[in-house]
Amino acid sequence: MRFLAMANHYVFEPAFCNPAAGWEKGQIEKNVQDARRRLWQPMPDFPDLAALNDWLEQRCVALWTEIPHAALPGSVADVWAAEQAALMPLPPAFDGFVELSKRVSPTCLISFEIDRRGAAI
Repeated sequence: MRFLAMANHYVFEPAFCNPAAGWEKGQIEKNVQDARRRLWQPMPDFPDLAALNDWLEQRCVALWTEIPHAALPGSVADVWAAEQAALMPLPPAFDGFVELSKRVSPTCLISFEIDRRGAAI
């Protein structure tokens, strides 16, 4: 439910892989595998996490100019540059955390949103 609230907040429609179509997942995993190979072979060495993050950002931006876009003409960087003008500004950050105090029974059951008769609301 919170995911839908976040999707509405950031104005996007989630699109998930169809559980019955294994080929969809395979395409995504292949893209991840290719990206790992491009980034991490050979494996670079870094003195700390900040240096790794700096290198990773620079390397990703550089790769965007080299990788052709899958559906549109030009590189990923070209398509991104053309798309930026059409993007809406981000709304304030989404705070999806909700803390509720609830009583736990001796058998570790938690009652949530029920009335005094025990009926679910």
